[in-house]
Amino acid sequence: MLTNCHHGIIVLVGLAVKASSNTLVRLRSSARELFVREGYHNTRPQDIAKHAGVANGTFYLHFKDKKAAFLDFAQQAQTELVDCLKVNLDGVEGHRERWRVLFNTFIRFGTEHSGLLNAAFLDPVLIAPDDDDAWQMYDGLGKFVSLAIKQKYDGVAVVAEYNLELISHGICGMLRHALTYAVRKELDFEKLADDLSLFIDRGLGLET
Repeated sequence: MLTNCHHGIIVLVGLAVKASSNTLVRLRSSARELFVREGYHNTRPQDIAKHAGVANGTFYLHFKDKKAAFLDFAQQAQTELVDCLKVNLDGVEGHRERWRVLFNTFIRFGTEHSGLLNAAFLDPVLIAPDDDDAWQMYDGLGKFVSLAIKQKYDGVAVVAEYNLELISHGICGMLRHALTYAVRKELDFEKLADDLSLFIDRGLGLET
């Protein structure tokens, strides 16, 4: 049976854990905004702490340094995008339609979260080239093709000769440049997704 003293300690511990969790949420939110808006090199730990409304030392209770905070931010952003892809691709049949959904998800995510795609997927390996976690995030790009092509689909044998992770990195690079061009030329994003979907289907020999 708990005494009043023990019960009070448990309550205090619970409040401390909750406060720490809330602080981490604020730090992550501030880091995301500043890294995207100001860039990695122009963002300091004290800037993140100030933006989050906490003391400078509090930053180091949650992150070893700025690089650790950035890698955490990149991982959060990637997880968010992958979750969107999984939800949007669920129940979608047909290779070309799945490409279209994948591209549209990328496009919406990139336009709704300006600057986030580059910051989350390309910057980690530039900022931390010797960090295995950064390269694992970069290699995560190679998993997107498997979301668009299910092995159980008819015709997948046609692409068995390809390294799908390599193709996926190429597709992501193509999409990045195509999206930049489409924004600059004010092209229709739906047409962009349609054209890229058809191009990839034909290139992989999946068009029916």
